[in-house]
Amino acid sequence: MKLVMKHIFPPSRSRLAAALSFVCILGFGAVPAPAQNQNTQAPQLPAFTHPQNVPADLARIDAALNAAQSFSGRFSQYGSDGSFLTGQVFLKRPGKIRFEYDAPASLLMVSDGVTLTQVDTRLETKDRVPLKATPLAFFLSENVNLENDVEIVGLQHTVDAIRVQARDGSGEIDGTITMVFDPDSLALSEWIIHDGFGRQTRVILSELRYNQNLSPRLFILRDEPRGRRP
Repeated sequence: MKLVMKHIFPPSRSRLAAALSFVCILGFGAVPAPAQNQNTQAPQLPAFTHPQNVPADLARIDAALNAAQSFSGRFSQYGSDGSFLTGQVFLKRPGKIRFEYDAPASLLMVSDGVTLTQVDTRLETKDRVPLKATPLAFFLSENVNLENDVEIVGLQHTVDAIRVQARDGSGEIDGTITMVFDPDSLALSEWIIHDGFGRQTRVILSELRYNQNLSPRLFILRDEPRGRRP
């Protein structure tokens, strides 16, 4: 399968780019994750449990992803170092996303469609990176096409989930992303990043509301007191 997302795991060592592993921020204001949520291992199954169905399965997943032109809800983020962060997420295709991290984290991450910006109100820092140089670029595209956009290295069906694992097949960048979907609705429920440096981060979505009329101001950064939403 064709790969066109060479920048899914950006090689930059800047503070923001190194921390970004599909919205994985490790260690900033995090607290230990509950022990019962630390098991992020997929079932021990063949990489492709139904290889003959892969093209049809990917087409169905593409359709489900593309049907969600916007959503808002909650996220929980678990790091392999024991970190745990929560917050609110807002997404609007193409290219726009906002992650509001709950206290005690002092983070806000916003993409306006061109630039992804991370703000740390405690440190009074603002770091930017081109959206196309982050793993979010493919996920936020106007028309997701997994068969053409990524190298699929696994597609597993279980009774409770469908897991799609992808990587950069050029060999230039290490790491994989596993997207987890509800087996019935095909709604995206979580993603797991292995960043190639032995680190793993799991992001679980919840309370999602789809195709709402989200304010464009959510995706524009302004100098406002923390907690005030546009």
